[in-house]
Amino acid sequence: LLVATSRIPNTQEIGLEHAGVALDDAGAVRVDTFLRTSVPHIWAAGDVIGKETESQMATPVGAHDGKIAAHNALSGESQREVNHSVIPRVIFTDPQVAVVGLTDEEANARGITCECNTIPISAVPRAGAIRDTRGVIKMVLDSPSRRVVGVSMLGVNAGEVIHEAAMALRFGATTDDFIDLIHVYPTMAEALKIVAISFTKDINRLSCCAS
Repeated sequence: LLVATSRIPNTQEIGLEHAGVALDDAGAVRVDTFLRTSVPHIWAAGDVIGKETESQMATPVGAHDGKIAAHNALSGESQREVNHSVIPRVIFTDPQVAVVGLTDEEANARGITCECNTIPISAVPRAGAIRDTRGVIKMVLDSPSRRVVGVSMLGVNAGEVIHEAAMALRFGATTDDFIDLIHVYPTMAEALKIVAISFTKDINRLSCCAS
C-alpha cells in the first residue's frame, strides 16, 4: 500500500501579504532563477517556492537552493542562478523507484524527437546474483543526437544507481558515453550500460561484463 498525500507550501498566516511578496495560485512564493521574490530585497528557497523555476519540494533541493539564496542575499558577489533541470528523485518502496530527467511523454511535449527502451532488471547480472530480479529500467533519448534526457528505474538500489544517470544528464551524456564507461562487474549500476546497449544490440547475447 502506497499513500501519497502530496505537499503544499506553508506560506499562510506569516504576513507575506504585508511585505508585498507575490504568491502563485498554489500558494507558493513566486521567485526568479536567482530565487529573488517580487520584493527585491527578499529571497526564498525550499518548499515555500513550490514548483517555481521547475523546482521540486524535496529536502536536498531546499538545502541546495538555500545556499544559493543566502549567497545572493548576503555575499555582495555575483548572483548565482538555480538550475532545476536535473533533480534525481526516489520513492523508497521495496523495490525502490528512481527517476531523473524527462519521461517520453514529457520529452514529446517539449518537441524532442525521442526514442526509449525498457529492459527487465533480470538482464542485470548483479540482480541475478542477489536473487532480486524485480523491476525494469527505462532510458529516454533525444533521437538525433543520442543524448540521454531521462532515466527511470524500478529495482533494488535504484536510489543509488540514479545518481550516475543524473550526472550524465547534467553533462549531456549520450548512450555511447554510458557504453564506453567501464562499469564494475557485477553491480546494479551496470543496468545503465545495458539499457544503453539495448538501443543497438540484443542484450541477451552480451558477455558477462555487458560489452
